[in-house]
Amino acid sequence: MVGGVGTLLDMGLYAGLRNLGVWHWPALALSFGTGVAVGFYLTRRWVFDQKGNGWQRHFVRFIAVILVMYFVNGLVIEGIYKLLPLRMGRNIIARGLAAVGTFPLSFYLHRRISFS
Repeated sequence: MVGGVGTLLDMGLYAGLRNLGVWHWPALALSFGTGVAVGFYLTRRWVFDQKGNGWQRHFVRFIAVILVMYFVNGLVIEGIYKLLPLRMGRNIIARGLAAVGTFPLSFYLHRRISFS
């Protein structure tokens, strides 16, 4: 559920920014960053049941994983753009496929690095 909330927020914001003419990488940075802000709190609290102090240590590691995932997602989206013809809905489809396709890696890295 947490991943779904963050992913839907990210996808919607990304598609909206792209439809407004914002270039791929800045649009992804804004959408991804928004998803990160929401995702950090929800993931720490609900998924890995981390409460109280120590959030700073988790946050630094969380950001490191997010930076890796930002570039992985960006490259996946660029690859999808090369495969999909230019048409309505392409932005949200590309972002959604990248999010779903990279989810296992993201979860693994957060489990092993961010919240270990």
